[in-house]
Amino acid sequence: MARIGIIAEFNPLHLGHKYLIDEAKKLGEVVCVISANFVQRGDTAIVEKHTRTEMALKCGADLVLEMPVCYSMSTAQSFALFGVWALKAAGCDCLMFGSETGEIAPLLKTADILKSENFSQKLALKLKSGVTFAAARQSAAEECGAPKNVLQGANNNLAIEYIVAAKSIGAEFDFLTIKRQGSGHDSSATDSGFASASLIREKLYEGDYQFAKQYMPKAAFDLIKTDEISNIQNIETAILSILRTKTIDDFKNLPDISEGIDNKIFSAVRVATTLNEVYNNVKSKRYTLARIRRLVLSAFLGIDNSFFMQKPEYIRVLGFNKNGEEIIKACRKNSEIPIILKATEIKELSEKAQKMFELENRATDLYLLSLNKPQECGLEYKANLIKTEC
Repeated sequence: MARIGIIAEFNPLHLGHKYLIDEAKKLGEVVCVISANFVQRGDTAIVEKHTRTEMALKCGADLVLEMPVCYSMSTAQSFALFGVWALKAAGCDCLMFGSETGEIAPLLKTADILKSENFSQKLALKLKSGVTFAAARQSAAEECGAPKNVLQGANNNLAIEYIVAAKSIGAEFDFLTIKRQGSGHDSSATDSGFASASLIREKLYEGDYQFAKQYMPKAAFDLIKTDEISNIQNIETAILSILRTKTIDDFKNLPDISEGIDNKIFSAVRVATTLNEVYNNVKSKRYTLARIRRLVLSAFLGIDNSFFMQKPEYIRVLGFNKNGEEIIKACRKNSEIPIILKATEIKELSEKAQKMFELENRATDLYLLSLNKPQECGLEYKANLIKTEC
């Protein structure tokens, strides 16, 4: 039986995600790696990671692994790198993802181009012209023979990064893709019975639960509770307060920092009275909003460049069913990276592993203040593994 890996945020888990899981289930066991409580777009996850774990298990996943915050709120490259390390540790032989193309050949071709020296040289020249990284990357890749516009789709981009990352660590996965169903990434419209996660989040923030109910699997929707919805606006003052205490050196040590953006953020936080003012004072043609949001939240959470594009110190299990429990029993014996079931096990690991968990613990404690009904500290130690029967 094949073991299929999926890397996702499930923020929240919607019908498009369920379609992907269902397609993977046709082939074998399903292992999901999901983001921690802060996500790649530089925001809080709308519901806590243990709730999203239960969503995944009730919608067909066998095993759910955590992507720590220092990876889940990082660049696509670092996000992908952790994901493929975790799936390799879980013994997956196939990586499945959605894409705008729905075809694997153009994604594989582009991944090979991105690893070439010719591409690296062209990219460096493009970046010197002052365009964004995304624009420079697309232009350089197409000049090297990549299919036109393949790097424009958000899902295509992540898919290619998964392939590049897997090959870089020697993960011998088969790569499978299915065409993204319905509305596009961050779309504000519905299409063919599907809605984007961003639109569902928007409706949940507005209290329109009936809309969300239409576009989420019942098993996932039923887990959403009003008090447990997270909104970054609930901790806006806390974020601004911490940012004002940071020195310029603190910003220089952030992950993915370059080109003087540290100085721009430092200056912005000295005068801004809202997060949007910080973002707007830094945003430019060169710096994308998502990147700025990630850097701002990294400064708030105390995440530096220690783990950026690094092999993870451990992989933590969030939940499993009976099949997933057997997967873990087998993989813990052979994994080159420690696979952790309990927070207390991390005390036996390296100093760097403990630092990684300290960041996670701090991030979760702060995240819990962003809920509509804030919760006390200590969830990383108190939360139980999510276990389901099937």
